[in-house]
Amino acid sequence: MINDPLLQPFQTKNLKFKNRIVHAPTTMNMSDPTGHVTGKITGAYESFGAGGFGAVCVGATCVRYDGLINERMLGLYDDTYIIGQRDLVEVIHNNGALAGIQLFYGGLIPGVGASFPIDPGKGWIPGTVAWGPTAAYAIGNKEPGVVPTEVYRSLVEDFAQAARRAREAGYDYISYHFCHGSLPHVTLSLLANKGRNDEYSDHFLFCEQIIQRTQELCGKDFAQFPRMCCDENYEGGYDIDYFVEHYAPRLHALGVEGIDATFGSMLPAKDRNPELSSGEMIGGGFYTPNLVTLPSVEKLRAGLQAKGIDMPLMGSCNINTPDQMRTMIRTGAADLFASCRQSLDDPDFPRKIAEGREEDIRRSTRTGSSLLQGNIFNKGWAGSAQNASFGRDREYRIRPTHRPRKVAIVGGGSGGMEYAIVADAIGHDVILFEKSDALGGVMNWAGNYPHLPNMEQIAYQPEWHRTMIAKSGVEVRLGQDVDAEQLIAEKPDVVVIATGARPTPVQAEGLDAALDGGFALLIDDVLKDRSVLPAGPIVIWGAGEGIELALDLAREGRTVRLLDPRSALAPAPYIGSRSKAVMRWAGQAGLTSEQGMTLTSIGGGSVRVGHPDGRAEDIACGALIIAPGRTAHDPLSMALYGTGITVQVIGDARSPRSYGNAIHEAAYLARNI
Repeated sequence: MINDPLLQPFQTKNLKFKNRIVHAPTTMNMSDPTGHVTGKITGAYESFGAGGFGAVCVGATCVRYDGLINERMLGLYDDTYIIGQRDLVEVIHNNGALAGIQLFYGGLIPGVGASFPIDPGKGWIPGTVAWGPTAAYAIGNKEPGVVPTEVYRSLVEDFAQAARRAREAGYDYISYHFCHGSLPHVTLSLLANKGRNDEYSDHFLFCEQIIQRTQELCGKDFAQFPRMCCDENYEGGYDIDYFVEHYAPRLHALGVEGIDATFGSMLPAKDRNPELSSGEMIGGGFYTPNLVTLPSVEKLRAGLQAKGIDMPLMGSCNINTPDQMRTMIRTGAADLFASCRQSLDDPDFPRKIAEGREEDIRRSTRTGSSLLQGNIFNKGWAGSAQNASFGRDREYRIRPTHRPRKVAIVGGGSGGMEYAIVADAIGHDVILFEKSDALGGVMNWAGNYPHLPNMEQIAYQPEWHRTMIAKSGVEVRLGQDVDAEQLIAEKPDVVVIATGARPTPVQAEGLDAALDGGFALLIDDVLKDRSVLPAGPIVIWGAGEGIELALDLAREGRTVRLLDPRSALAPAPYIGSRSKAVMRWAGQAGLTSEQGMTLTSIGGGSVRVGHPDGRAEDIACGALIIAPGRTAHDPLSMALYGTGITVQVIGDARSPRSYGNAIHEAAYLARNI
């Protein structure tokens, strides 16, 4: 393990990182309403420190109230904020990590997530403003204002004074938010900053003045490691070559510690690469390629070296396995790896790498950066679909019980396994029943789309659950479709029903016979085993759940008709943020969802459907795939009513949603037996 490149220390001018893994500055939205530190956010950053990161950077801390983009963002508006920030520094330092803090001012972003009309130039939070160097591009408010010269000058002082307070709080370095649509970034932008007639027509001047004034207040030995947008990835925007030629030399001359290199923007501009949006380069989406920024980091490194600039680089974005992390810090790429989403899904992953326990890492499925509470732009706090403890780190710590109970769990999917792991860790006697021959439930086949990118990541979650179950004391009984009588005979104190959902019933003449004969197939049967699909054209009934399969088959070269009874297409809840890419790709493949259709009859190798205009059509096909959506399946709770056994229904057995909902419900209820 000593030779693992991730675990090697790294020395910059003023900082010594114990390893190459940094928690990237992430907007948490866990402060109190005035921006002061809370126990919630202290617990979150404590988990990163304890997890073994070489450095932990506190995210998006506002230097002035009117730049907020969420009401629970940290602030450093005056010296009264220092004492709370010392709590964050302490829990990070106590765990042997460097402590950094990112200073932020919203610029054009305030207003994102507004659910009501907002006045021109305002954000949705009272007292906030949406403005930039010009009003040419809008992000949060469709009618942004223009920042006056005197406000730019006052913001330089606001940034520097916040940095001074950060140093007094004990932080080791400053990470400025000079990226992703904030005011410093859009001032750097060749698109957003065009046509000013004051000194800030010099695109770099605002960032330069912030760094210089901070050095005046804090000394040149106080490390500054700005998070920079190094390529806007827009037509007409600056690229890496421009950054290296015009911005990097001035950064280097200022003596910054290094560059936390990011790429992409939130401006509504035309992407330079039509296959990879600028927004995907910021945080990536589910389908965005792994290591998406690596070629950009390598190009930036080469460009800097060609100009004789030796500057440490930090790289990030869409990296969630140790091997991907090692690839990012290889020769010619980054010196440090900054982790965001993977940090939230498993804050302990650096320590697990160091201890040789990589199989224990809860690898990110990247199916959602937050759950149940909205997200950072929609009035919520940052969280993890997979890791229910994140954001509740102190209240969710495992505390052994002094009153062990016998717990019987029916269903070995995401909710059932999460409940079993937590209850066992607390000290309860747990039996897990699963009617099939394997744990995992629908997550075992939910990603079986070989022609769509990254779908293998969905399997990361059931793989982790199975690993943890195997290492636990949970008794697992596979192949057991238990009924109420069998459960009562076990004499449990608690029964957890995690039996999931079943396909919503569909009525059509001949459907039952078609299902028995194999001409009609349920979507789960196809995803479990693609070989059951015969040759010939395919008809899919149910676009909300079936659109990803339809796209995958179309990419395979199959002829597909996608039919749906609803008046408008509504992708299934678990598709979530993937739906935008799915719809774009479906359009490119010529695949459309035919809405308002009626499934009339099935037979003789064809499907009869009714169109919204009353017209009937017979469609010859090789198979009909039924993807009608899900209905909660709870065959046990009423039968257990009145027995004295505590009954809890979780996940899709309660209401079909996402695997994340099941995990969060299980994690909460298991801690409160």
